Amino acid sequence: MTDAGCPNIADPGAKLILHAHENNINVIPLVGPSSILLAMMSSGLNGNSFSFNGYLPIDKNDRSKRIKKLEIHSKNNEQSQIFIETPYRNQPLFEDLKKNLNKNTFLCLATNIGSKNQKISTMQIKDWRMKKVIIQKQPTIFIFHSGVTIF
Repeated sequence: MTDAGCPNIADPGAKLILHAHENNINVIPLVGPSSILLAMMSSGLNGNSFSFNGYLPIDKNDRSKRIKKLEIHSKNNEQSQIFIETPYRNQPLFEDLKKNLNKNTFLCLATNIGSKNQKISTMQIKDWRMKKVIIQKQPTIFIFHSGVTIF
C-alpha cells in the first residue's frame, strides 16, 4: 500500500483503509519502520504524550505563529510536538525554530533515520543557536518539548 513509511501515518492510505472497513474487509496492519516513531523513541522527550502535526505552514509568518502556538500547547499539556517538512525546506524551518522557540525548549533533529548517515540529536534551543548545523535536503523529523522535566 505504500513505498515507505506506514500507511495512514504521514502517508497516503486513509481513504483506502476506511473503504475497506466500510465494506467489511479485514484490515491487518503489519509492523514496519516509521521514521516518526523511531525519532520519538530516540529523542529523549516525552513519549507518553505527543502530537504528530504533519507539515507546518509554508508562509514564514504563519509558520512562526504556529511554532509559538505549539510551544505553548507543549508546555501547558506536557506534550512533545512532532512534525516533518519537505527536505528542501528543512533549513528555513530549522532556522525559524531556533528563532521562535524559548531558549530552554528542547528540540530533537532526527535526520536520515535508518541510513548509515543517521544522526539524532536533542538539546535546548540555546545550544542549537550556538551550533552551525546544515540539514538542507536530508529527510528530517523535528520534535520539540517545552518545559521538560525528568520523566
